[in-house]
Amino acid sequence: MPALTIYRLTFPGGLHVGERGVNLEESRFTIPSDTLFAALVDAYRRSHGDPAAFVEPFPQGNTSGTPPFLLTSAFPFVGGVCFFPIPVPLQRFLDHETLKARRKDVQKIRYISESLWRKILDGERLDGWLFPADRRIEPTTGVALQGGTFWLTLAECAVLPPQFQRDARTGRPIQPRALHEHRVYANARVPRVTVDRLNSASTIFHAGRVTFAPGCGLWFGVEWRAPQARVGGVTFTQIVHEMLALLGDDGLGGERTAGYGAFRYERGDTLTLPDAHPGGLALLLSRYHPRAEELPDALHSAGAAYALTSVAGWLRSWDGAAQRRKRLWLVSEGSVIHAVGSGPWGDIANVRPDYDATVGELPHPVWRYGLALAVGLKEA
Repeated sequence: MPALTIYRLTFPGGLHVGERGVNLEESRFTIPSDTLFAALVDAYRRSHGDPAAFVEPFPQGNTSGTPPFLLTSAFPFVGGVCFFPIPVPLQRFLDHETLKARRKDVQKIRYISESLWRKILDGERLDGWLFPADRRIEPTTGVALQGGTFWLTLAECAVLPPQFQRDARTGRPIQPRALHEHRVYANARVPRVTVDRLNSASTIFHAGRVTFAPGCGLWFGVEWRAPQARVGGVTFTQIVHEMLALLGDDGLGGERTAGYGAFRYERGDTLTLPDAHPGGLALLLSRYHPRAEELPDALHSAGAAYALTSVAGWLRSWDGAAQRRKRLWLVSEGSVIHAVGSGPWGDIANVRPDYDATVGELPHPVWRYGLALAVGLKEA
């Protein structure tokens, strides 16, 4: 069974992760696995020099091999409850009548708690765990947070942060039905100003910033495949911890000069999950870039259900001017794929731009992480 080492990140100054294009006003509140890996590579470049030694052990460009570790994307946690992305085929785990009666509520759900997620891995139906449609009724099984974006069980409410359990003004316990409106995060547009270098004229613009409630943040998991493998005489375990400490000060995402993205991290418990067996179904906790030999079976076999996400944008390099990297399509977290072979699945793709740029050719590859961290899933 894969064992994930859990890392929990809290962001005192907020977070900005670009949602699409160059629109600074939008920010997502999670961090994809490819962005996390790119941040680790960039931190290694700044502290140790050429990152080729760091990237070399990972399967690249349709090559196979055993990577030192696999990464999940970073998902929300609320107190002691870690949340997971809803499976793309959520309707498989709910009856037709439930979907018909609660369609709008089900469409709002984006993340489910570990307890509910494990029921899905076991192929259980979740109809009996859905929170009440009438907000005046006290839930007996399932509870919602942030307008129905987060779904957890009533028992898990006992490990939520204090402000989710007691009213700060009166000290009275908060009823579970009232948690529906409690916010885990808030996404705001913050006014900023830029000053023209020539005439010192000021121009206002806005940047998106995500802030988390106290006791909330993001978690991600690392599955160590070869933790004692060495790079530059140091194990990958030591390197990753060193890079996290560096990134904690420098920040993740954009707008770091304004204080966004700086975080404190702590190492949590180990999460043990079921294996994805060859020929079976697997649920993704990371983005995934299939190798040529894994297609079309990985996505077109019986039971597979997936969503695609387009990854593009600008790259920043210490060895050249900023340029637009190649667009890459990745299978999204929460997708159900067919496990082709024994794994690991996917690769790291080179998205170095190759157009005629006036700033000159970029002198090094630009790797985008697309290795799948997948767990076994039983048919519902």
